[in-house]
Amino acid sequence: MKGLSIITPHFNDSKGLEQLYQLLKDQTVEKWEWIIVDDCSSEIEKNKTTRVFNNINDKRVQIIFNAEKTNASVCRNKGIEFCSYEKLVFLDSDDKIALNFVENRCIEILDFTVFKNMVVVDQEGNGVESNASNSEYLNHFLNANFIWQTTAILWNKAFLLKIGGFNPKLTRLQDVELSIRALFKSNNYMVLNNSVDFYYCVSNIRNRQNFVQPVCESVHYLVSNILETYNLNKEQKYLVRAYYFMCTKYLERSENRRHIEFVKPNLRLFYKKDYLGFSGYAMGSFLLNLYQFRLISGSTFLRLNRYFFKTQVASND
Repeated sequence: MKGLSIITPHFNDSKGLEQLYQLLKDQTVEKWEWIIVDDCSSEIEKNKTTRVFNNINDKRVQIIFNAEKTNASVCRNKGIEFCSYEKLVFLDSDDKIALNFVENRCIEILDFTVFKNMVVVDQEGNGVESNASNSEYLNHFLNANFIWQTTAILWNKAFLLKIGGFNPKLTRLQDVELSIRALFKSNNYMVLNNSVDFYYCVSNIRNRQNFVQPVCESVHYLVSNILETYNLNKEQKYLVRAYYFMCTKYLERSENRRHIEFVKPNLRLFYKKDYLGFSGYAMGSFLLNLYQFRLISGSTFLRLNRYFFKTQVASND
């Protein structure tokens, strides 16, 4: 069937859903469906959501309520099961879209198509246009350069199901891991230099102080259970060390040196899996000790880790 399925995982943001519906309702193309998967929002929020959409009475909107708390990956995968159309995208409740968002995705579908240009909007409402690299997409993701995010991808439902959808074991980096998997599994994709029709709302990393543990745990799972399934060449293995740098970045942003306990296991893992040599492992340990005992500032700690562990990807741009 021709049309676009839109999937939104939801938790306690009925106002965001209302605002997103207004943008969908006014789209230049009417052939879309919206599948909302609520992940055990509070009773108040669930009642608000139910009341709003009962009043709207739009048959293109379907709300599914989880019986127990899961995570965004499980919600997105559940949404895929209810899709009527062969093309689908994922939108979060706080995302904003232009009125031609659906129309722009009325194209012939490959395994997936990336709409690489978007505007990133901060908490103050300031927007900066983000333009992804024109080449070396896989290497950018292996280097922890997240050159596009979840909503940028228009998926062929059959292909997405074939590669297994989102990994429910990841609490962070789910979309990153899925992009890596898709890039390994397919050559039948396209990256478009599109006009901006999507506005991605982000919070300041300083407001993510509790993210250190889930980020470190997700990096540990990614490195120990997923990347090993691919035959990475020497250059690609060298790029992966950037995920260790990402752990140190979240550590510094948390402003809590006790969170070093979440970073150390990853340093050992990167050494054990041969993403770091002994000199890299020794340097990482040395910098953690300096930071733990307040012998260097957070900014110096971050700068040195970037120098030793974050590599620039060679590009054909």
